[in-house]
Amino acid sequence: MNDDMCGTVREMIPDAVAGRLPTADFEIVDRHVADCGECRAELELAQLVFASRPRVPEGLLERVLASAGRSRPQPSHAWWGLSAAAVAALALGIGLSSNQAAVAPVDVPGFAYEVEEGDIWVSDDGLLAGAPSFDDLSDDALLQLLDELSVTTTGGSA
Repeated sequence: MNDDMCGTVREMIPDAVAGRLPTADFEIVDRHVADCGECRAELELAQLVFASRPRVPEGLLERVLASAGRSRPQPSHAWWGLSAAAVAALALGIGLSSNQAAVAPVDVPGFAYEVEEGDIWVSDDGLLAGAPSFDDLSDDALLQLLDELSVTTTGGSA
């Protein structure tokens, strides 16, 4: 069938299955799926999914509304305030009583240094771990690489 009609009908299928579609639109869906196997299969799948959805237990809405209307009893003591004060006092006590630990020397591996001894490698120099380095390639090899990269392929890598 035509693609425009299939697209229109496929948008109406969920509402048709749920019974929310006006009669005129339901008749359009019904006539179309009689002739279109793909849309008929989609309608059958939507009917299967709709039929297998969980059912809401009887009286659930009334119980939820009744429960939401009740006020909760307020606790007689504000225990949360006492708990928060105890935690704050404990944190302050630990922070004040602990000695500052000596800073441990950091053993920086050799690959993290630049050519000049003592300068720590910074990441803004353009080299990243695993990035290709083209410094050792000849001009011919660079031109060949450029040709290979400029060839457009479809369907993934060759």
